Amino acid sequence: MVLKLVFLAVLACCGIRSALAQDAHPDAAQSAAAQPLSLDEAVRTSLRQHPALKEAQAAVAAAEAEVRVARSAYFPQLSVSGIAKMGLAGATGALGLPGLPASPFYRNTAYSVNWYQSIFDFGRIRHLVAMDRAAYQGAQLRQTSEEQRIVFEVKRAYFSVLEAQRLEQLGKDTVSERSLTVERAKAYHQAELGSRLDLSLAEASLAEAQGALIRSRNAVLLSFAALRAAMGIAESDTYVLATPAFETISLRPLEELLQEGMRNRPDEQALQFKLTALRESLGLARSESLPDIRGFAAAGEGRFSGTTVPENQRHGVAGVGVVAPLFTGGRLRAVRDEARAELQGAMAAEDLLRQQIRLEVTQAYYHLSDLTERLHAAHQQQQSAQEALSLAQARYETQLGSFLDVLTAQVAATHAETDYARIQFDYERAKAQLDFATGAPPR
Repeated sequence: MVLKLVFLAVLACCGIRSALAQDAHPDAAQSAAAQPLSLDEAVRTSLRQHPALKEAQAAVAAAEAEVRVARSAYFPQLSVSGIAKMGLAGATGALGLPGLPASPFYRNTAYSVNWYQSIFDFGRIRHLVAMDRAAYQGAQLRQTSEEQRIVFEVKRAYFSVLEAQRLEQLGKDTVSERSLTVERAKAYHQAELGSRLDLSLAEASLAEAQGALIRSRNAVLLSFAALRAAMGIAESDTYVLATPAFETISLRPLEELLQEGMRNRPDEQALQFKLTALRESLGLARSESLPDIRGFAAAGEGRFSGTTVPENQRHGVAGVGVVAPLFTGGRLRAVRDEARAELQGAMAAEDLLRQQIRLEVTQAYYHLSDLTERLHAAHQQQQSAQEALSLAQARYETQLGSFLDVLTAQVAATHAETDYARIQFDYERAKAQLDFATGAPPR
């Protein structure tokens, strides 16, 4: 009787020491230096400073400038030129000065304001403007696609951090529980109520849990690094993440999601504008084979030596010119062939992208459907494993069950908790994957 009372006192001390040990080691993630971070804040940060998005924004700005460059050909072009020359007539043509300074006299001083205007170019400017405008719209959609990709990567990394932290906490709980089991097994052994085999098995189980805890701690560090990269942050800041409320969704029919993906994906829309730009490029290549009618005028003043031109005819010039290609060594045909081949390649890329969208939506749909079913089963498994552990511990303490039953129940409970946590975060990542595959706006 006395031996049993001593044994119970030892068990009580083991429980108190385990509880104190848990309170003596606060989580480093809750340190004062860590910053609170919600999922919405992580997304906003990434959209504000991610380098890939800045690159996409610069590409949009450059494409918009190209449109303005092309449209400028619709308007008159004005310039000023001047010259002071003495020497062989035409020798200063290398300067490329238009207007009155180009007069072919031995000695002259002249300046002029020059006016250029495209009168009729058979659609050259129209094709060029339409091509650059389509490229600009495509760049805007590629920026939208990049934003959606970044949001998806941030969500995936964010939930991976939460998963790693959850598994780390489960690892700590498992180590604490198995440490208590070792203490109990040691107390049983010292009281000659248990074998040395039970103690060795408990110590081996504890060592396994400690190894798993080390791996989970490293996983937390790696997942934080992935989150910072997804957010476009170069510093090694630490955060305290807020866990969003876990919600399940009702899946719509697959065919409806496929149509939504084809309709809403910005990368598919961007490819449509690329096709438009390439068709305009082919039209531009064809128009290059047609004449180009241009107008030119200049007004100024010139002092010419050795000329019979009357004074009142030395202050201006105007003319209309036509340029038509006759023989280019096959250059224009090659330009047309190149534009036609690029268009055919883009059309093939469109078919490939549509197939890829269909595959991505289908994979995301069935993955989420699978996780929906597994989620319920994992929850049932978790509850049953905890109940089995409680029963095994109670039976062992009353000497109705074996120590091996306790260890087996502990391992099953740990696996069930781990699987349930992983499936929950897999489900969150799968929702983000389906949103990205269908081109849906962020939830």
